[in-house]
Amino acid sequence: MLVSFSKEKSVLSLCFCASVALLCSFAHPILAVEASSEVPIELLREKVAALEQEAAALEEQNRGLRQMLKEQEDNEVYIVVDTENNRLTLRQGNKVLLTAVVGTGSRQFIEEETGRNWYFESPLGSLTVLGKERNPVWIRPDWSYVEENMPVPAENDPDRIVREVLGKYALILGNGYKIHGTKYTDLLGTHFTHGCVSVGDKDLEILYKTVKIGTKVYIY
Repeated sequence: MLVSFSKEKSVLSLCFCASVALLCSFAHPILAVEASSEVPIELLREKVAALEQEAAALEEQNRGLRQMLKEQEDNEVYIVVDTENNRLTLRQGNKVLLTAVVGTGSRQFIEEETGRNWYFESPLGSLTVLGKERNPVWIRPDWSYVEENMPVPAENDPDRIVREVLGKYALILGNGYKIHGTKYTDLLGTHFTHGCVSVGDKDLEILYKTVKIGTKVYIY
């Protein structure tokens, strides 16, 4: 379903929701401190200071996002990814061209015996489509072997080359991150990827044909 609304209202809504979530996350600890007369006043002050710092950081991020979206021209196409709700929207000015259910970073942590570790989260902030691929090939990174308790092969080992797992198209975002297809369509709408944004076949084709290199991608 296509929905038409202003970018400013969209951004304000995102900022408000994020701010409410942050305040709610601190509500219980603060109430608990107030309820206990035995908690030192210094501890309460530390908690309040931490809350103020988090709120200031969030407001700074919100200002940046508002400014970035304000700078978009009315006829410019851009992508917004909501990692909390696993939704992607393709917009042109104040029009929504596409709403897609996607998969984003699992937010899981793994560690290798040597001490190397990985945290699988989708990159947040303002990114840019750096390239477009047809029939993308996945080059298995080290963590994919560690995750399956397999020995890590040499960098040029042909075993690392895996075809037909990323769908028919991919949008390159840099640093190993992409918007691409998936074999696990039943998991769309959940946090199951290793950081990339996974999209269903039909939605992915629309994205690929609509966006161009240089298109902005805002992930929050």
